[in-house]
Amino acid sequence: LQKAVDISKEIMDSGNYDIVQASDAGSSQSSFEGYPLYYSNLFTMEDLTECRECILPRIYDEASVLMHNLARTGGDGFSKDFAESFLCTDGKPIANSSLYQGDETFDNELANRDPRMYQILDSKYRPRTVTSDGRRQITAGIGEQQEFSVSQTPGSEIHSAPGLTGGETGYNQIKFVTANQEQQLAATQSTYDWFIYRYAEVLLIRAEAECELGTINQTLLDETINKLRDRVGMPHLTMNPEKDLSEARTKYYPSGVSDLLYEIRRERRVELAGEGFRYDDIMRWNAMQVYQNPKTFVGMRVTDEMKSYYDVSVFEGSAARNVVRLSDGKEYIQMYTAKNEGDQGRVWEDSDKRMFYPIPSSEITIYNAAGYVLEQNPGWE
Repeated sequence: LQKAVDISKEIMDSGNYDIVQASDAGSSQSSFEGYPLYYSNLFTMEDLTECRECILPRIYDEASVLMHNLARTGGDGFSKDFAESFLCTDGKPIANSSLYQGDETFDNELANRDPRMYQILDSKYRPRTVTSDGRRQITAGIGEQQEFSVSQTPGSEIHSAPGLTGGETGYNQIKFVTANQEQQLAATQSTYDWFIYRYAEVLLIRAEAECELGTINQTLLDETINKLRDRVGMPHLTMNPEKDLSEARTKYYPSGVSDLLYEIRRERRVELAGEGFRYDDIMRWNAMQVYQNPKTFVGMRVTDEMKSYYDVSVFEGSAARNVVRLSDGKEYIQMYTAKNEGDQGRVWEDSDKRMFYPIPSSEITIYNAAGYVLEQNPGWE
């Protein structure tokens, strides 16, 4: 922990990096009025070499024939639990805030929430495609798109209805999907750069380590967590945050974790969503209890109003989406038909073999052939 503090402090003190509000220009975007994309524009910037938030980029360009296919992705589906982790715009969890509008529809869920929510999850507030003549397109149900000119914005008569063919949960990932129409159409020929290491991660490491060591203070919070919140206009985190009253916190999270550390971990989850950290974070926190939360393996809530935004075949007939009713009396998109709310496979034991990855048998054979003994991890023999 102290080494994490020392190294992150050294990077911060260098003055070489900062948290930036990425503009539409250079990110092939055209944001709707009132819904800036300062966060998500970071991940579709054509050139990261001049971005002050980028410590180490993966550079792509057509000339070197180093390109990727990320522009055509976006089908990854986040869980209901993830969707509920975004704070309301008053800085409070949804279980605590009067601003929360419920989940009868996706637009209800998005109302009054952390702006990163509409920049990570596909909705009407973030153009999925910007055409060469400046028209902006959003997803509006399976196989359907709504289109708007530069001067138009989606009104209340337009609903956020992410396509359910690519994403399994309804909460489709759009964070890394460029709006550049040419790159979307050209398979495996995207050239916008990727982050390997960005400054936001440094700030999150510093805040978490200082909190674990008991050396955190408001000044440090302002220099770390609150710089990330300032980017998207969210209220500052203070030393004494309000306790989250949701079951995700009170029932499905390890006891003994302070409210401040919990909120720092929430910030890490939201800010680094989809960047490959979540599973390792849960493991190092010994927080596998979260998997017992049924909302970690279901998607969007299914209601009559929500279903009205889609073709009838989506939720009825032989090809209908699987729906499951949980003990809260509500129905949700079911990702795994073999899993149910009381599935014991989601309960981790103290000596659970999943604490370790299995070692490939081919590696064990190679070591043995070289005269070394490489033993399989416990439980995977």
